[in-house]
Amino acid sequence: MIAKLLQYLSASPKEALLSFTFLIGVLIILTLLTIWLVIRKIRPVLLPVFKDQAGAVQITPSALKELVRKSCSSIPGVNLPSTQIFIKGKSIGLKVRIRITTDSRVKEIRDSLSKKIELIMIENLNFDQFGGVDVIIEGFTKSEK
Repeated sequence: MIAKLLQYLSASPKEALLSFTFLIGVLIILTLLTIWLVIRKIRPVLLPVFKDQAGAVQITPSALKELVRKSCSSIPGVNLPSTQIFIKGKSIGLKVRIRITTDSRVKEIRDSLSKKIELIMIENLNFDQFGGVDVIIEGFTKSEK
C-alpha cells in the first residue's frame, strides 16, 4: 500500500492525472459536492423574527421577499423588485434591487421604500434584529403615462 502511494507521488504530472487513483478521488469529491448542494437546496432556511416566552417566530426567505415585492408594488415608479437577504452577526438586512421610471425622484423612492419596509419588519413583524434596507437601482424603465 505504501509502495503504491510512493509510486503515485513520484509519478510525472501526466501519469498522475491519468491514474485510476486520481480519477476515483475526483469522482468522490464531485459526488460529495453534489450531495452537499442538494441537501443545502432542500433544507428550508428559516430566519428568526423574534423569540419570547410563548416560543419563537420564524419566516422563510420567500415570504420575506414577497413582503418586499408587495411593498414595492404600492410605490409609483418602482418596477421589478428583487430582494437579497444578508445576515451580519445577529442582524438581518435586505438589499432591494429595483428599476425605476425615468421621471422618478430617487431620494423620495428610497425614503418611501425604506420606511415602508422598516414599518413592516419592525412594527408589524416585531423583528428583533433588523439591519436595515439598502436600495440598489438596477436600471430605468419608460415613464408610465
